[in-house]
Amino acid sequence: MECHHYRNAVDDYDRDGGLMDSPMLKHWFVINACDVILGEDAMYKYSAKELFEKLEELSTSHEYLCNEQECKDAQEADELFNPNPLTA
Repeated sequence: MECHHYRNAVDDYDRDGGLMDSPMLKHWFVINACDVILGEDAMYKYSAKELFEKLEELSTSHEYLCNEQECKDAQEADELFNPNPLTA
């Protein structure tokens, strides 16, 4: 019987909205997302609060790195298209 449930979860994996109406897929997704965030068996080692805080930390770090890269790209584009003859 368990194999049947997992097979249904796999079938729902690529379907839009599959997480909303597939409890087995939702459970599988949460376990795997936690493993990605904090390593293997994270869901069983950490509290929900710790997992959420780590996810927030990763999100903030990613946003910071994206903003930093955008600033570097803008600076490089400015230097490329608006060379300053006084610094030569």
